[in-house]
Amino acid sequence: MSDIIREKLSKEQLMELTKKIEYHLENYICKIELKNGEIGTGFFCKIPFNNNLLPVLITNDHILNKDDKDNTPNIINLIINSEEKEIEIGYSRKNYISSYNNADITLIEIKPNEDKIFNYLELDNISKNKQNLKLEYKNKLINIFYYPNEDHSEPLCLTKNIIENKKINNDCKNGEDSPDSPLFSLKESEMYHDISLNIKLNYDEFIEYAIDEFNKYNNKYKNEINLIYKTDKEASERIFGYTFVENNKNNIELIINGNKTDLISIYKLEKGENNIKIIIKNKITNLENMFYSSKSLKNIKELEYLDTRDVNNFSGMFYDCSSLSDIKALQNWNVSNGNNFSCMFYKCSSLSDIKALQNWNVSNGNNFKGIFYGCSLLSDLKALQNWDVSNGNNFEDMLYGCSSLSDIKALQNWNVSKGKDFSSMFYGCSSLSDIKALQNWNLAFGKYFKYMFCRCSSLSNIKALQNWNVSNGKNFNNMFSRCSSLLDLNALKNWNVSNGEDFSYMFYECSSLLDINGLKSWDSSNGKNFSYMFYKCLSLSDIKSLLNWNVSYGTYFSYMFYGCSSLLDLNGLQNWNVSNGKDFSCMFYNCISLSENEELKYWNIQFDFWTLFMENINLLIN
Repeated sequence: MSDIIREKLSKEQLMELTKKIEYHLENYICKIELKNGEIGTGFFCKIPFNNNLLPVLITNDHILNKDDKDNTPNIINLIINSEEKEIEIGYSRKNYISSYNNADITLIEIKPNEDKIFNYLELDNISKNKQNLKLEYKNKLINIFYYPNEDHSEPLCLTKNIIENKKINNDCKNGEDSPDSPLFSLKESEMYHDISLNIKLNYDEFIEYAIDEFNKYNNKYKNEINLIYKTDKEASERIFGYTFVENNKNNIELIINGNKTDLISIYKLEKGENNIKIIIKNKITNLENMFYSSKSLKNIKELEYLDTRDVNNFSGMFYDCSSLSDIKALQNWNVSNGNNFSCMFYKCSSLSDIKALQNWNVSNGNNFKGIFYGCSLLSDLKALQNWDVSNGNNFEDMLYGCSSLSDIKALQNWNVSKGKDFSSMFYGCSSLSDIKALQNWNLAFGKYFKYMFCRCSSLSNIKALQNWNVSNGKNFNNMFSRCSSLLDLNALKNWNVSNGEDFSYMFYECSSLLDINGLKSWDSSNGKNFSYMFYKCLSLSDIKSLLNWNVSYGTYFSYMFYGCSSLLDLNGLQNWNVSNGKDFSCMFYNCISLSENEELKYWNIQFDFWTLFMENINLLIN
């Protein structure tokens, strides 16, 4: 570490850094109390191995009686410092991952049945905010640890000891003594999971890291931010959205190409690069439509200094910023107060990499409608795998038009249990063929599923949806329309659609659909609209599975089987009660393989029977 860097910080500044590190870690420290009177401190973290994060409790060997070979679980009380809340955890030798005798350290694996601890601590945030904990620094694993003071009442920060030059015994290299903290010199030990773990301590490196972190935090937010807008010609262009201007006209001043001005929406830009300097006068809490349709916005590097800690509304922030391709500046944003992320990157058609968003804390977000709508270059969602969307209720249009998207594995652990609207969520994801990631989604509160997989033309297998609870669903119109590779609907056989009212266009132009036996047991008794439901299902030849459908509440049946050119007979419809029907126009038009229609002779309809087979007749019965 250079002296130049060291001279940048005063002792007071270093102590301020200590407070910041303490703040990030305080919820992950626990006091340990055993029945035998042993007492100590533990630290929860997730250790990277085998491309996963293993949840562990780190503490001293002697606290957990390392030499006890008995597999019988012991019980320890974990007292979380911030709230003094006690949690019991069982452990045995089976839980031990590794022991470092000369470092007096043990790692205990936290089992799934003890995930209440992690739920309480919200330890998913560790993986999300890994830059705060620095489990890895310069490709070396570093575990930050606290020890309590003599009466074990509060944590004592290791960093503080280092900064104040207190003597720390760090002689574990020679195996003579234990250090005062689990920050170790280089050790490697075999683990029970047949992997090795390097624990590395170099105090100079650690202080360098601490100083780097402090400099980052100390200079994190600026009141002046420069942006670059690039145009091919001199023209008046939108630089900010009207809503943003209205909400922040008293909070921001602008200097555009050296000219000071009030916050405005449209400005005459020069050919080439234009420098927009934002001068922040007051706290900003609403970024809605900030760069709405700013098609010339190219460089947002200095947005990394924008203070977003108090912002609750990010909706439409980069709406239709079609030239924006690099959002690395957003990677350290604090969006934890945000509740509205709707249309944030709407039609950012040049955006292909969203890794910068991987550590965002969106746990307060409830509206994710259209957040990546029209991001046609987006091919995977790995950056979103740790997003906590458990408070989300609106996922409409979220990935609408993401035509390059082929991998959605990152969504497999999403908690969408509060979601109500899933309309058009994957509309137009024409490269998407594998939706296994969705198989465990809890959709019990979902009401709106219209257009959800519309135009997913590569989707042939929907087995992942077989256990979905759609019992509250009302609107299923166009849900699978134009899924031209879809072969059968067997996965839907256990769906409870008893609350469904609109089934129109549901399988519209599913031209490869051969088998609809999965619909045999559907309760369609609340259905009102069945129009266009199987329109141009060209391969469909057998509809006997619809024999027991209750459509007595249905009013609209127009074009329902229009263009089903392989349909051989209508035996499946002979028992239908269509007495409430109002519109049957062209219901079977162009079903060229039908040889007779005797099956419909008992239908109670009040108009010329042949209109069902005619074109361009819209006969409404009043």
